[in-house]
Amino acid sequence: MSSQSPVKFNVRINQYRYSYDDLRRVWLEADRLGYYSASLFDLLNTDALECWTTLTALLAQTRRIRAVPMVLANPYRHPALLAKMAATLDVISGGRITLGIGAGGSGSDTRASGLPFPTTRERCAMLEESVSLIRRLWTEPSVTHNGRYYGVDGASVQPKPVQQPMPPVLVGGHGPRYVLPTIGRIADIANVGNNDTVDDHRRYQSIVRQAAEAAGRDPSAIQWTHNADCVIAPTPREYDALVAQLAGRAGMTAAEYRSQRLPNTLSGTPEQVADRINEYVESGIRYYFVVFPDPAPSETPALFAEEVMAKFN
Repeated sequence: MSSQSPVKFNVRINQYRYSYDDLRRVWLEADRLGYYSASLFDLLNTDALECWTTLTALLAQTRRIRAVPMVLANPYRHPALLAKMAATLDVISGGRITLGIGAGGSGSDTRASGLPFPTTRERCAMLEESVSLIRRLWTEPSVTHNGRYYGVDGASVQPKPVQQPMPPVLVGGHGPRYVLPTIGRIADIANVGNNDTVDDHRRYQSIVRQAAEAAGRDPSAIQWTHNADCVIAPTPREYDALVAQLAGRAGMTAAEYRSQRLPNTLSGTPEQVADRINEYVESGIRYYFVVFPDPAPSETPALFAEEVMAKFN
């Protein structure tokens, strides 16, 4: 394992139909087990607790773990409001917020809420202006801004975030034409794709690197992440049984499930999962967003923490 910066792990929760008690149990366990962060998605018109409200409650219940919205849809909240919300939560939590944000990828969700949904190109331009304004509001005493999409007149965010110089901004999304160049221009942390190979990441990074350099940024300052599903069990026999169980739930045979759902995932015994992660670590990726199957009732986050995370840190 590398002696560079620590390898970090995020419990990525898609909170569809989760009760708050289930989410609270997962977060408290993740906090106890030493996960670096945990996340929720941001959709308004689905059977799920609202992202920011729930993150606020969960941070109040935990002591160490960071919260990462994955990712906030920029069209849902004016940047002046979001800057204030994020600064407030950063103060309340003692500096445990990463601002995960994106251009907004669900047209049906956005339109159902009565909000406009412009083209991807325009939404990315809105995102860039939004993030720039948020950072100014976090760091400047007073901000006047008359932009293409947003305007404020003597706006001030007080108190300021406790993280210095400011909370990190994670930008998530997909698409080589608009989203990846946007990430290169504005992101502290890049979150792209799902269950991608090392070669996939290299292609994405090349686009991000070019955009960062064109914007006068140091590409090495952008932290790269990897999203992956994880099916893990203590032994090969238990892993086979778990795959069969998950396949049955999905209405598939075990062979179908393996071929269609598990390629490029972090799956197998703890040793196999650690070996798989190390391939990405050796390519320079040191932050992992892990999706467990049905994490609320399962013991897999504990197994992963004790048998996989421990090998890296």
